[in-house]
Amino acid sequence: MATNYLMWNEDLVRKSKDEVLLRCLGKTEYMKAMGETHEGICGAHQGGRKMCWLIRRFWPTMLKDCINYSKGCEACQRHGPIQQAPSVPMNPVVKPWPFRGWAMDLIGKIYPASSQQHCFIIVATDYFTKWVEAKPIKTTTS
Repeated sequence: MATNYLMWNEDLVRKSKDEVLLRCLGKTEYMKAMGETHEGICGAHQGGRKMCWLIRRFWPTMLKDCINYSKGCEACQRHGPIQQAPSVPMNPVVKPWPFRGWAMDLIGKIYPASSQQHCFIIVATDYFTKWVEAKPIKTTTS
């Protein structure tokens, strides 16, 4: 382990697996390096592992810190891909006759409100006939 570290031009460096010398960084330096790599002028909001590879420096908790930094980025959370849950087989909802089962949904808040100040729409659909009823409402309370 200690053979992987050496002093080079007054800097502590660590040899990577592919024999590249990586300068060791302190806390203030690695926080700046993560910020510049992730969202700086050439930053592309990479994930933690890619960011770790792009920095080309070293500190002991590098991978964990890079993953946490990219997970905490507000821009990545807002504009990144939506994480999809694994798909499960769909099960049909079978109803034997009309008006036996209904699906209900609430749509809103709608901007701008209607001339009567309706901001929501309540929708009900019959499973058997696919008949739809929709009514505008002003509030979501009963």
